[in-house]
Amino acid sequence: MPEPASGSTGKAKGQVRRRVISVVIVLVGIAILLYPVVSTAFNNWMEKRAAVEYSRLVDKGDMSAMHAQLKRADEYNRHRAGVPILDPWSHDDTAANTAYRDYLSQLSLFDVMARLRIPSIDADLPVYHGTSDDVLAKGIGHLYGSDLPVGGKGTHAVLTGHTGLKSATLFDNLKDVKVGDSIYIDVYDRKLRYKVYNIEVVLPDKIDSLRAQSGQDTVTLITCTPYGVNSHRLLVHAKRVPYDAPEKASGGRGLPGQLWMWLFGLGAMVALLLLVLAMRASRKRSAKSLN
Repeated sequence: MPEPASGSTGKAKGQVRRRVISVVIVLVGIAILLYPVVSTAFNNWMEKRAAVEYSRLVDKGDMSAMHAQLKRADEYNRHRAGVPILDPWSHDDTAANTAYRDYLSQLSLFDVMARLRIPSIDADLPVYHGTSDDVLAKGIGHLYGSDLPVGGKGTHAVLTGHTGLKSATLFDNLKDVKVGDSIYIDVYDRKLRYKVYNIEVVLPDKIDSLRAQSGQDTVTLITCTPYGVNSHRLLVHAKRVPYDAPEKASGGRGLPGQLWMWLFGLGAMVALLLLVLAMRASRKRSAKSLN
């Protein structure tokens, strides 16, 4: 009698061990599948938080200091000359020179330079100085060589952001912006509204449309395209129009993250459900075999 009992117990332990190993393997696989989704959601939250925090700091900040910075930025744009406009992904804007240090001192009361909102694609993002890898990993970069995004006739500010970054959405949905959509830029307490009038896809060296036009107040948003190839640049051009309150995000265009990530997440949930069902079926079979 003892020997059959011992054999039965050993068999049961072996089944439990195999079941535990299977569960661990599946859970690790699910964690790997979910990581891009969770990482993207977290980074999107951090970017939105940085943009909102910028507005909070402005509301509580020293208005006289901010107005002095805005006046200085207007002067910077009026006298800006000799700085070439180059593709943000094909050059390094961090050269340690006097002109660049002067640029970094503009609109520098806070870490964030400005707040960018595009209601039609539910984008609310912080804008930083320059287009270094570190900047473009956490938000939108202002292209050095273009006008500071403070508005004014004869100015043309250029803002750049990634498409296809594995850990954040950023400008993934810029392709869904349409002519007539509004773009909002808050710089301290100066609030600007632009309306999209032209969208084009060009080669990286075709930058003529990024130059300022006499008497015009324009802004251009740039990202790489096509998704995953990045051989061209998507340019969204917008002109200044009278300000009104930002429209409520439509939620009707674009996705809240890269599609493949959300499909992976869905696959992980399905795998978890199948795991639970398989474990239940295994327990039932084990119970029958022991009986």
